[in-house]
Amino acid sequence: MSFYESKPIAQPFAQRLRALSLALLLLLIAAPVLGEVFVMPTPDAGLQPRLVTSSDGSVHLLYFKKRLSAPSAREGNLYYREYLREERRFGLPVKVSSSAFDLQTFAIARASMAIGGDGRAHVIWYLPRENRYYYSRSDSERSQFEVQRSLVSDYVEGIDAAADIAAEGDQVAVVWGAGALSAEQERTVYARFSDNNGESFSPEQRVGNTDLGACACCSLATEFDARGRLSIAYRSAIGGVGRHMQWLTLYADSPSLATANEALRGDYSPLQPLQEWEMSSCPLSTNDFAVDKNGALWAVFETAARIVRLKSGGAAEAVQEPELETRQKNPSVAVAASGAVLTAWGEAISH
Repeated sequence: MSFYESKPIAQPFAQRLRALSLALLLLLIAAPVLGEVFVMPTPDAGLQPRLVTSSDGSVHLLYFKKRLSAPSAREGNLYYREYLREERRFGLPVKVSSSAFDLQTFAIARASMAIGGDGRAHVIWYLPRENRYYYSRSDSERSQFEVQRSLVSDYVEGIDAAADIAAEGDQVAVVWGAGALSAEQERTVYARFSDNNGESFSPEQRVGNTDLGACACCSLATEFDARGRLSIAYRSAIGGVGRHMQWLTLYADSPSLATANEALRGDYSPLQPLQEWEMSSCPLSTNDFAVDKNGALWAVFETAARIVRLKSGGAAEAVQEPELETRQKNPSVAVAASGAVLTAWGEAISH
């Protein structure tokens, strides 16, 4: 598989990192046979950009914009933009967060977005100082967002990284890790579900296996597949050292996960060697999901400082050796309409 970059861009390193996240964009909207990859800066000098595609193939951007341009400034808001395919540019910004907040520079604290079946954008973000996850959704035209609301109150002990959000049809799922920071081996994963496009959510519930633990300062990823099942990729903390990449799939016979209650079921995929990572300290890692044209899920994650890609039901594979002898971190994955899969990550970066 070959990918092409439009033009080399001479930029400071921090700007190149922001642009790298948007490199996924043009794979999604390029020619149907061979995806072209264009590297472009995030609008408004935006930070921690997240890109998602909706079922109609449109591309949507979420990013944090600082109120002041000073390097030390951290306060700002989340903004949304849709990519205008014909004009090859992003549309006007729409403010997502109702109140300004301080950016957390760790990638594990970045906000997440999903697009539902009715066109709404659903966003979840994390405020460590308040120990809260805030949620907001747009109208179906994505022209404005509702007032933000706190979404988690029962299982907030030890939350130390961002939640993730997924949407499919009228279903929305929010997933996070919680539990005592002093007992990572007993932590696990929790969720809330909606079957009315985020208007209301089911009660908070445990969905993970407490025997596996959950890495406190590692973020997780979640996504629906073509069958309406919800996959969650998160890092365990077995015995405080088994920080393996766990793939949990939730499903139910009921019409939606929100009404499943006791009928909700969960299966863990067997661990492969490239998912296993023995480490006593927290690696501060992130991971990502994407769905291909056949409805299969692709996961990307870090194992022992190397990026690994895993297709549902397939074999895990290391993506590439590093350019330098350094750590590979913070992977993202995107799939073009042609089926081409692009994985992007950072090297020689901190958090």
